[in-house]
Amino acid sequence: MCTSKCPAQHRFCDSIKRGFDISRLKFLLPCPIFQNGAKYPGNSRLTHFVDLKTKFVNMKSRYNNLDNDPNGPWLLTEVTVAGNHGDRCFEWNGTRPPAGRSWRFTEAQAKALERQGKIVFSSTGMPRMKRYLKESSDTLHRLFEQLPQKKFKFEGELMASITPMLVSALGYAEDETFFDYGRRNHRADFVVSKSIESKPWIIFEIKNSRTRDISPWIEQLQGYLSAFDAKKGVVISPETLVVICRGFVKKFKLNSLTRAETLEILESLERSEEEALEAHEESVTNQLTSLIERAEAATTNDAKGKSLEALAQYLFTSISSLTCKYANLHTRSSEIDIILEYNSSKGSLPLFEELGRYCFVECKNWSQPVGAKHIRDFIGKLEKCRVKLGIVFAKNGVTGTNSGLDALREISSAYDRNGPIVLVFSLEDLRSISDGEKFSEALDIRYDRLRFDVDD
Repeated sequence: MCTSKCPAQHRFCDSIKRGFDISRLKFLLPCPIFQNGAKYPGNSRLTHFVDLKTKFVNMKSRYNNLDNDPNGPWLLTEVTVAGNHGDRCFEWNGTRPPAGRSWRFTEAQAKALERQGKIVFSSTGMPRMKRYLKESSDTLHRLFEQLPQKKFKFEGELMASITPMLVSALGYAEDETFFDYGRRNHRADFVVSKSIESKPWIIFEIKNSRTRDISPWIEQLQGYLSAFDAKKGVVISPETLVVICRGFVKKFKLNSLTRAETLEILESLERSEEEALEAHEESVTNQLTSLIERAEAATTNDAKGKSLEALAQYLFTSISSLTCKYANLHTRSSEIDIILEYNSSKGSLPLFEELGRYCFVECKNWSQPVGAKHIRDFIGKLEKCRVKLGIVFAKNGVTGTNSGLDALREISSAYDRNGPIVLVFSLEDLRSISDGEKFSEALDIRYDRLRFDVDD
């Protein structure tokens, strides 16, 4: 067991299945809350009554059980963490972690989670992990209710005994846990954060003592929150847990902790939607950056073609209503790199609502701009198959960008005669796109420029 304030190798805790009856939460619990800056107990004590049934319903709305999972309601969490960890950069379901990130798990752990039904794959093959409401609350309650019966020689021993289970139950990863965090006069026992350089999501202080006056603990934690610009902080001792969340302070007595209070702690501290979105957006952006760099660095003709096609497929399938129905389809007269199919039931796209179900994609990872002949050939493929929309991914764009001639003239001519719509994206254009939503917006902008004859 780790006995100092240093990172230790911890395995994810096994959940203990212990149930509780939600229907019993039909009462009002007096919750003592203290305003930011006030000392406990002090004269500024407020009594805040919380309708626990409403609180549970609001919390449960973030979870779902669309697949009737026997473990109950769940939400999806990010499975990558910042940093390059060699043994956790393996290929998983045909996908590797984005540049600068690694999987949260080893390959063996990942396969075990798949067998347990805890992994969900997106349309692009990217895994996400289920985090169960019941499992998280049960784990926290077991952890906290046992603390008053235990004795620890020093704070490091207490911290090592609770950190792995606590962090996991709240939805964070071991690699997002940083010990002895801070600088100069402000050094927190540990924090959870995106990276060691990032602003902490939660600051934790461990106290291996039993005292009635916890005001010094609160003052210290509030100082850390201010110094690190964090919104959430926790003090944990064998008898008491103090939560500071967005300026309010709440004390919990661990020797009489109720299931309802555990649920309240979970709601206050679990990984927020903003934090999950921040990690997911960073993951998507890093993946796009990695694919663009791979397309630029390719040297052989085969690698050039495959890398740009992989980038195109990733972008299009990040839009929920688009799927890559065919790739490298050989017809009797030609070859089509990618054929997209639009499904409006998964989300409406005005461009596809106007132009139809199918779209052809041509990928040209060439050192020179694509010329008029190749654009004419592409337009011919669209006309033969009566497809109204075509998109060209060209590493260096098409000819005529500065003069309006050559390839660009062919594109304008096709539009003027009520022919197919052709939209062009260079690798430089794609650098400003961070996700599927941004790419969808970029498609609309490209079409508007062609329709209204507006320069880029």
